[in-house]
Amino acid sequence: MHLTPELPRISVSVKAAVVRHGAVLLLSYEDESGFHYNLPGGRARTGENLRQAVRRKVKQETGLEVTASRLLCVVEYVPDTWQGQFGDLQKVQFNFLAEQHDDSEPRFPDDPDPIQVGYEWVPLDRLEAVHLLPRINQSLLTALRGELSDPFVDRW
Repeated sequence: MHLTPELPRISVSVKAAVVRHGAVLLLSYEDESGFHYNLPGGRARTGENLRQAVRRKVKQETGLEVTASRLLCVVEYVPDTWQGQFGDLQKVQFNFLAEQHDDSEPRFPDDPDPIQVGYEWVPLDRLEAVHLLPRINQSLLTALRGELSDPFVDRW
């Protein structure tokens, strides 16, 4: 009898690059890996399309109203490849350019992640130097310029 291998459980998440006046909005965190940044976003819900998830997660985490425009890159995390450094769950993350609806400023969420310490607009010319997780600094910059030849990134 031929046994079919078990299918992996994969977390699907979205992230948003909200760009304004030459800067991208990043959330800042402090945890066991130290101080680092993330793009706003998080896990998509069952039955929710990816663009809806971007809108919901950015609103929840920053208070900003956005629309996900174009897909910038897709990031994959396979635990065995990284010796479980970022958890035991396989992950795929869809990173979108998100257009802000107005000039409102982000705010700290009502129910923040316990490790979130803030947010800031980071100038694009400084993006390469910050500790961004996943480590997509260069891919993100290249994608924002519309020059990323392969949108698949496997560096977490």
